[in-house]
Amino acid sequence: MRKTIFVLALISALCIGTTAAAQETTTPMLREGVKELGLEGNIDLEGTQGDIDADLNARFGYFLDRHLEVGPFFSFSRSNDGDVMSYGLGAFADWHLLGYNMVGFAKTVPYIGASLGLYFLDTDVDEDESGLSFIPRVGIKWFFRDYVAVDTNFFLALATDDIYVNDNDTDKYDIGINIGLRVYFE
Repeated sequence: MRKTIFVLALISALCIGTTAAAQETTTPMLREGVKELGLEGNIDLEGTQGDIDADLNARFGYFLDRHLEVGPFFSFSRSNDGDVMSYGLGAFADWHLLGYNMVGFAKTVPYIGASLGLYFLDTDVDEDESGLSFIPRVGIKWFFRDYVAVDTNFFLALATDDIYVNDNDTDKYDIGINIGLRVYFE
């Protein structure tokens, strides 16, 4: 319940902040040859009961054209006071839906995407696991400047083995919301 309230409060704050920033004239820097650096944290809706110390995802994207972005990603998570560590490495692709701005937000870009990666779970309690994970997601990039955006996306992760920790148990799936920062450059 606390996580749901936190997620709703964070999304509300993002919407209010974006309304003020979207008043300026900004043209998102989404075109062929542009590169993107991204860093995001995860709010896990299935969550562990322990203390989540870190859950970070880093990525580097390259726009093949103004809609399609591809690139590698790295994921790191430390939870339950270090009893559970997770690492992931793979590739992602995002398709940006240009021209579909949300009402009231002049500079939003919705997108659909997916990533495929190899994940490793290291626990002090159970046997270590590894597996291939497919993570489809839908999201919105909220542009404050033409080269800076806040990214929010909803994801459903599906794995070949029990590599996700949900309620102090490992599962083959995970559901959550990612919130991150994107910086664009040529």
